[in-house]
Amino acid sequence: MSPSFRLLTALLGVSTLSTGAAALACWPIRDAPLGPRLLVSGLILTTGVVAGLPACFTRLSATTPRR
Repeated sequence: MSPSFRLLTALLGVSTLSTGAAALACWPIRDAPLGPRLLVSGLILTTGVVAGLPACFTRLSATTPRR
């Protein structure tokens, strides 16, 4: 598997998991106004991406053989 494919898979995985977490967190407040839902969803998405992407880059760079 090429490093670029693994990086693309990691990027899609992190964003998908963050979106799922945001949807689950916003489910209880589905009857609330749109503003608070967008705020909560945006915070969860941002946290997931900010925490997940560096971890993916670190993991991918550690497993890539150096020549």
